[in-house]
Amino acid sequence: MLQEGVEELCAAVEALRVDHSTGLPARHQPITLLWGLGRAATGHPRLVPWTDARTELRRLLSKYGRPGSTPSPEYPFVALSRSPLWELDGVTGEVPQARGSKLRQWLTAQNPRGGLRDDVYTTMAADPAARQRVVEALLLRFFDSEDPSGLLHDCRLTDPVFDGFGAVPGIDLGHPFADRRALAAARVHRPNQAGICGTAEQGAESIVVSGGYEDDEDYGDVIVYTGQGGRDPDTGRQVRDQELTRGNAALVTSLATGAPVRVVRGAGGEPEYSPPTGLRYDGLFRVEDYWSERGRSGYLVWRYRLTQLPQTAAAPQPTMPAPRQPEGQQAPPRTRVSTQRIVRSTAVADFVKRSHDYTCQVCDIRLATPTGAYAEAAHIKPLGRPHVGPDITANVLCLCPNHHVLFDLGMLTIGDDLAITSHAGGPHRDRLREIATHQIGREYLAYHRTRHSTPRSAAPPPR
Repeated sequence: MLQEGVEELCAAVEALRVDHSTGLPARHQPITLLWGLGRAATGHPRLVPWTDARTELRRLLSKYGRPGSTPSPEYPFVALSRSPLWELDGVTGEVPQARGSKLRQWLTAQNPRGGLRDDVYTTMAADPAARQRVVEALLLRFFDSEDPSGLLHDCRLTDPVFDGFGAVPGIDLGHPFADRRALAAARVHRPNQAGICGTAEQGAESIVVSGGYEDDEDYGDVIVYTGQGGRDPDTGRQVRDQELTRGNAALVTSLATGAPVRVVRGAGGEPEYSPPTGLRYDGLFRVEDYWSERGRSGYLVWRYRLTQLPQTAAAPQPTMPAPRQPEGQQAPPRTRVSTQRIVRSTAVADFVKRSHDYTCQVCDIRLATPTGAYAEAAHIKPLGRPHVGPDITANVLCLCPNHHVLFDLGMLTIGDDLAITSHAGGPHRDRLREIATHQIGREYLAYHRTRHSTPRSAAPPPR
């Protein structure tokens, strides 16, 4: 189906007039539409006599309607005929406008057949992508923040439905959008104002980079993004400290889980990487780092380093046996693949891990695998912008996976005397283990402590 046709169907969903007397939209019409869409998806007859439809609709309304609402299938079966999505067939005379006993009596006497309009049914049956867009429009408006899996199963809509994370089905890289409303309708970025979409519990779905925050930095494949809150909407300047809550906490969760985040750029951002007008979907990025600092206006802001997911992978570098400590690189070079990436020294990481016999410097745990011992090399001062740390052994720790994550999230810090402070609990040494052949640079430990000096209690737990 043409894009314009899908947008018309989604607009018809947005235009549905439903009861809001309880403060929340009633669900009789959307549930009935989902029932009709399920019939199209499974090839069931388009039009169903009222006497056959009422039992199934009453069951769906009882199970999935708003709590406390009365399941009245006669109302949506008739009311939907006033929208461009639905029709009644076999009607004699005018269709009653009133609800209640009069409408039930009319339906019993006429027993009309109801269902999706012929053109809508044909499209929904033949075009799964178009059908999914309409289903998502209904879920977004009437079932936002709820798990729709049971309802979709009962409506015979068993195809996977986009859960909000990752690439949006049917939306290609570089897809333009006229405004935030169009972004929300396509589920690329659902909030009409907030720059971050997500929760502390589940992580961030998407962000918008449009020049709204004075501390943002956009390097194309790398974005140093400023969290939300504390900004004067008129001047764009910070007027108070930001907090590690809502969308800010969501981005920390995305760092912990490794889930990608959709990035949308707006016309107000860095000119070299932003669209001239409107907004544009620019692909999936991964949150690699976060920290707090005083921004340009002197207030505390949360900052996040996001890197675009690579389209191709660089060939692995050969591993050196490391009989002696390698020199490393004070300024790690960058190489052009499909985007600019930092070249990390495999020799440095191997030397650190072998020097400690693959044993964590924080907890003394050595993990054995079928192919040998396993440990991770953790850079104390990150290599990427804006930190630009050196790729040398003095800036690397040998850690187990758990303590690597906790260290990167700031839940674990190390003093100049190597005393370990943990905000996450769990066993650990009193002091970091240091050996003669691998001395830790105290200046890098101090940098890490400064980055994570804000109390961690507000941050969501690592996943």
